[in-house]
Amino acid sequence: MDFKPQAESGLQLLERLLARPVIKNLTPLLPDELTSETIEIIGNTSTGKTLFLTECIAKCVTPKISNGLDAGVVYIDLDGQFDITKLVKIIQRLLKNADEELLKSCLAKLTLINCYDSPTLYVTFQRLKLFLTEQSQVGLVILDSVSANYWQDSISRGERYMDTYVEKMISSLKLCLEDFKVPIIFTRQSYFQSKHGDTSSLDYINRTILFQRLDSDYYATVTRKNVDICYKFNINSQGIIEFNQHQS
Repeated sequence: MDFKPQAESGLQLLERLLARPVIKNLTPLLPDELTSETIEIIGNTSTGKTLFLTECIAKCVTPKISNGLDAGVVYIDLDGQFDITKLVKIIQRLLKNADEELLKSCLAKLTLINCYDSPTLYVTFQRLKLFLTEQSQVGLVILDSVSANYWQDSISRGERYMDTYVEKMISSLKLCLEDFKVPIIFTRQSYFQSKHGDTSSLDYINRTILFQRLDSDYYATVTRKNVDICYKFNINSQGIIEFNQHQS
């Protein structure tokens, strides 16, 4: 990300902060307005959580005329799992007969940042302040995944407890974004929590979505204010097809 210093009045800054897109009805799992929320996505490999994030990005970047949100997304990729081809397929599904120019305009709303170590990640957090100040169309920040650099940091920096590690990382990101009121979605593997506690219960998380797979069936359990709602969903070559509330 390249930044150029610029002068502006407080009123101009306020206008840009207030003009930011509203993230609402992002997915059946997140139907309400997500201003300033922190959402934790938990799941093991092949449970659908990365595909879910891709669906969220596609919903944001597509225009409102196609039932999208017309919002920019910053995606911070820590483990190199992001699949741009899958995103294109989902956008094409949402837009139906989209031409190349429309597809390019949607993809231009995604800012993909690859970080391969924690020092780079924390510098990126600081630079996001300037980036969001200049980019008022950004409405969502995604961090995937918080566990990517843990073992490296546990050796080089003495990081010990997984829960503390996650809290430190997300708190730093929230501090950098607090003026912009954008929601944050972050992911972690199911195993990635300390034995002494449960990450989902920490105050900085507004809701948690747990993704699970049982044979060929996929489930997502949304926890908010100690209330759990379970959904069953299907996956095919086009992405996630539908969410249906499931009674366990």
